[in-house]
Amino acid sequence: MSPRKKSPHLTKTVTSARLQRRGFVLLVVTIVVILLSLAAWSYMNKMVLEQEATMMYGRDVEARMAAESAVEYAAIQIGLLQTQQSQDVFHNPALFQGQILSEIDNARGQCRFTILVPNELSSEAGTSVRFGLARETAKFNINRLTEFEGDDDDTTTPYDAISFVPGMTEEITNAILDWIDSDEERRIGGAESADYEGLAVPYSARNAPLESVDELLQIQGITPALFYGEDANRNGMLDPNEDDGNESLPDDNADGVLDAGWREYFTASSKERNTTTAGKKININGSILTELFDEIEEAFDTETATFIIAYRLWGNENADQATVKSLTVDQKELAQAIAGSLTSPEGISVTRAGMNLNQVSAYSFRSIYDVIDAQVEAQVNEAPQLLISPWTSANLLEKMPDFEDSFTDVDETTLDGRININIARREVLLAIPDMTETIADSIVDERPAIESSGVASATMSNRASPTWLLGEGFVDLNTFRRLAPWLTTGGDIFSFQTLGHFDQGGPTTRLEAMIDATQNPPRVIFLRDLTSLGRGFHPGLLSSK
Repeated sequence: MSPRKKSPHLTKTVTSARLQRRGFVLLVVTIVVILLSLAAWSYMNKMVLEQEATMMYGRDVEARMAAESAVEYAAIQIGLLQTQQSQDVFHNPALFQGQILSEIDNARGQCRFTILVPNELSSEAGTSVRFGLARETAKFNINRLTEFEGDDDDTTTPYDAISFVPGMTEEITNAILDWIDSDEERRIGGAESADYEGLAVPYSARNAPLESVDELLQIQGITPALFYGEDANRNGMLDPNEDDGNESLPDDNADGVLDAGWREYFTASSKERNTTTAGKKININGSILTELFDEIEEAFDTETATFIIAYRLWGNENADQATVKSLTVDQKELAQAIAGSLTSPEGISVTRAGMNLNQVSAYSFRSIYDVIDAQVEAQVNEAPQLLISPWTSANLLEKMPDFEDSFTDVDETTLDGRININIARREVLLAIPDMTETIADSIVDERPAIESSGVASATMSNRASPTWLLGEGFVDLNTFRRLAPWLTTGGDIFSFQTLGHFDQGGPTTRLEAMIDATQNPPRVIFLRDLTSLGRGFHPGLLSSK
């Protein structure tokens, strides 16, 4: 039989089916290739993003380490002040601006740190910063407020002292006093524990000095708006959102001036060392006069020791008699007997420079500055003699710095609450008893401007002692003596902000710190992260280039 021939129609159908299958496979392969390509692209893109995220995380960590390193760097510079008093930590861009953490070739990856504070010396607050550290003595120590309630002749009330601080009221002043005094007696408009214990989150009044200025926020009547002012990001500068009324937070008065808030006027940490690099200072109010005379004579000379002891024995119109007034007759006799037995167990008269020291000192110094231009009618070798102070208005700049470095009028190793007249704001200066608006305005007006490289060093070197007020004619001697117990030009508690940042943008870490230099080595006593409030400062401001 002849083979059976295939039908042309059947052959055409089979060929068409084969072609369709080939087309379907091509479509599937194409789709698979596309899907694989998308998966590969997605994976690669994800890896790139992961790499960038890892790099950004690393840069963030580096910025944080830079900011934390800056705190330790500041502590080192503060420590150097004890041996290098000419060290400038007030405004020193070369020391504190844009310091390189580690030198690298990649500009984008170059990490730096900057240390800065608001420029409180600026005539227009909130317009500039300075690269350096702030001393807490530039603020009024709120724990001293109770001192204005004494029974002496001073007519300044607690409210009078702080009434120049914006937003302060007499009721809030009384609430502050209730918080820091030791009793539970409520003043008019004030508040005690019973008031705070009735709140949704109850707590008690401290009834003791504040440990931190932030504690003011717990006191009745003190709101965050009063405490922080208009400075929402706490950079000490007037930003656009802080000068637009209520268009954006925070609400402000749009007056073109930054309200810095009470945290820039008040402090609870304004201690300063009352020692020398060699140890304790000599207390000119020391109780045993023979020991005091010998100590002064060894450190200085006989003339200095003679005048100090004569002042303690016979005083003058400016001397403080409070130590004797507070004693009863029996106490005075007992003190004299003790003095005699300590100075001479055998009952023999003990003298120094012709002065009989077998007696109780009748006077004390209100401050070390009572020696300026002082005169004492003394008994030397049983004869009257007028002794003239070695320290006069004419030699203040020459002699007073050494005197201040060596002498004190109290036994404490630290002093707390004095006000630095070189940097305190006008409102803080006016809290000093007997300070007038005229004197405060003159002090503020005559402060040297901050230059790009630093402060006018010639002017500030002559103002290393509060006596410059007297030397430059801002006050007379009697006024200076009244102001003196509150005055300082130093301070050993430092506050500042540190920033870890990069040259060409990237993550920034911002920290706020406080360092206590009354101990050696200086110690960080406060650290707060402000990064969540934003960079705060334009990168161009931070660069030292």
